[in-house]
Amino acid sequence: MKKIAVIGSYAVGMTICCDHFPVGGETVPGNKFQAMHGGKGSNQAVAAARMGAEVLFGSCVGQDSFGDQCFKLYEQEHIDATYVKRSQTGQSTGVGLIYVNSEGENEIVIDFAANNELTPEDIEAMMPQLKQCELVLMQLEIDLKTVAYTAKRCHEEGILFVLNPAPFRELPEGVLENCDYVTPNQTEARLLLGLTAADQCSDEEVARQIHEKGAQNVIVTLGEGGAMIVNDTLCMKVPGIQVQAVDTTGAGDTFSAAFCVALAEGRSLEDAVRFGNTAAGLAVTKYGVIEAIPYRRDVENYSNQ
Repeated sequence: MKKIAVIGSYAVGMTICCDHFPVGGETVPGNKFQAMHGGKGSNQAVAAARMGAEVLFGSCVGQDSFGDQCFKLYEQEHIDATYVKRSQTGQSTGVGLIYVNSEGENEIVIDFAANNELTPEDIEAMMPQLKQCELVLMQLEIDLKTVAYTAKRCHEEGILFVLNPAPFRELPEGVLENCDYVTPNQTEARLLLGLTAADQCSDEEVARQIHEKGAQNVIVTLGEGGAMIVNDTLCMKVPGIQVQAVDTTGAGDTFSAAFCVALAEGRSLEDAVRFGNTAAGLAVTKYGVIEAIPYRRDVENYSNQ
C-alpha cells in the first residue's frame, strides 16, 4: 500500500424533497430526508482508501455530533484521522442544506464552518508525515490561503502536489505554478481561465492554456467522454467507460482519488487517468456518494473483463 495525504473538507449533506420551494414566510411539507457524509476532501479520502492506498487525512470539524460521526466513518474506512482537528472557536461541522422540488431542481445553502479553521500552521504540523507520503491531494472547500501554503511547501519539499480545483474559486497568485497535477472538470477548467460556457474554446486548448499558466500536468475530466491530458510532451484524450449513469454526484471526487492512487503506485500518466476513469464510471452507476464509491476489486474486475 502506498501512502498518500488528502487535505480538505468534511461536511454533512442534508437533503429534503418538497413539491415546491417555499417563498418568504411559507412552510411547506417535505419528505425523503437524508443526512449523508460529504465534503470533497472526505469523499476523496474515502475513495483513495477504497482504491488501496494508506490514507492520511487532514481537516477540521466541529465539537458536535456531526464531528463525532466523521471519526466513525474514518475508522470504518481505515483512514488515519490523526490530523482531523476539532474547532477551537465554536464553529460547527460543515453542512450543506439541499432542497429538491418535484421538478428535480435544487436549492443549496452551504456553510463550510469549521473547515475554514484549517490553517497553514496545521499544515506545518503535518509536514513530517507529508514527507512520508507519495503525494498530497487538495480541493477548494477550505481557506484558500491554506491551499496556497500547502502547494508552496510541497513544492519546496519535493512532494508531489495534486489540486482538484473544485468547487471553483479564484486561486491566489502562484498556486498553479506549484501544482504537479490539476484535475478540473470542463466547467472548472474554463473558469480557471476566466472563460464562459459561450466561449468557443476546445478542451484541448483550455488544458493547454492552464498548462501555460504553470501547472505541470493538466487533466481535464470530460464526464462520460473520459479525460484530456496535456503537459510538455503529451496531448491526448483517454476515453471513459460506457455505463448507464444514474447519479453523477461524487464522480469527480472518485476520479481524483483513484488517479492519485495510481500515480502513487508508479503507473504511467495515461494508465493513472484510465484507472481514474474506470473508478469514476463505476461510481455513477449507483445513487449517493459514499455509497457509490467503488472498491479497488470492482475497478480491477471491470478492467479484466
